Amino acid sequence: MGLKTLGLGALTLMTLAGCAAQDHYYSNGVCVTCINNPVTGEPWNYDPAETPQKVATNAQGETVDARHLGRQSGSIDIDTLVDVDTAYARIKPAMGFRSPDDFERGNTMSDWQMGDAAWKHQTTPGAYYDLGDYGRQTLGGTQYHIVQRIQIQKDGGGSRIHYRWAPADPRVRYDGPAMESALTQRLNAALR
Repeated sequence: MGLKTLGLGALTLMTLAGCAAQDHYYSNGVCVTCINNPVTGEPWNYDPAETPQKVATNAQGETVDARHLGRQSGSIDIDTLVDVDTAYARIKPAMGFRSPDDFERGNTMSDWQMGDAAWKHQTTPGAYYDLGDYGRQTLGGTQYHIVQRIQIQKDGGGSRIHYRWAPADPRVRYDGPAMESALTQRLNAALR
């Protein structure tokens, strides 16, 4: 056995022993210092009964159950008596969707933003609207950036709305059910 291998083995043992005796470190609710045996999958330096994978801290420093952090995207379906054109006119500003008129023509930055995969603005007035854009939603005092899509289609005298969202940065974590509730409230408020 070479000196490098012996040194690496000693360092690994010290790390494992240190982790077993110390608190663990978490990132987005995942224990980054918990180690499992690569052969058996058994925990090496933590007690699974303590469920260290299910603890996280939000932006306010409050402990939350990390199981709610798993669902980061979702969709909402709403049937409303509001006609399709009025639904579009209310939802567009309320949720932060931009039309081509909201961009400065001939401006390089505007051209770049309109070319972004998040942005979409297809309309058939009186029948159907298909929009996409970045948006923002505040949860617990923290503002999150999301990518949002919405289809608003005529349904008799009213409208059928299908709204989808996902985090703009997939590394960012938030309470999924709270995000769905907040976005549902915004959509319903816009349709009143």
